[in-house]
Amino acid sequence: MIKNLYTSLFFTLGYDELFQWLQAEWQGTHNAASSLESCAILLRHAQQLDCSRLLCDSSMAYDGWDELEQWVSTDYLPQLAQAGITHVAWVVARDWSASRTLLDIIQHATVPYISVFTEGLDAYDWLARQPIRR
Repeated sequence: MIKNLYTSLFFTLGYDELFQWLQAEWQGTHNAASSLESCAILLRHAQQLDCSRLLCDSSMAYDGWDELEQWVSTDYLPQLAQAGITHVAWVVARDWSASRTLLDIIQHATVPYISVFTEGLDAYDWLARQPIRR
């Protein structure tokens, strides 16, 4: 069962109690302010819940990440790793522009370990096989 932690028009965050992972869903077009706010919410819950896995679904996201590309890969993702996230299953956007930006972010990230998917079910299956940090 997924416990809802936060819901807005553009971002939803839940905690899957069965698999013990955070599940983030990004929708629509983001700007720097909405992206930063959503990232802060995700980081705060990662710190509070002490979980090691994240299912990040950006399949319904559109443009709006260009301004934050370097920050996400070099600052934010390492903060998630420091909070305990070790594995991320990232479903890339169907929108070409957003997908390109997200792939650039992932390519330049050093931590946590990120595996990229085009389908949510594949991401779910992969993440379920990753170890839970104890």
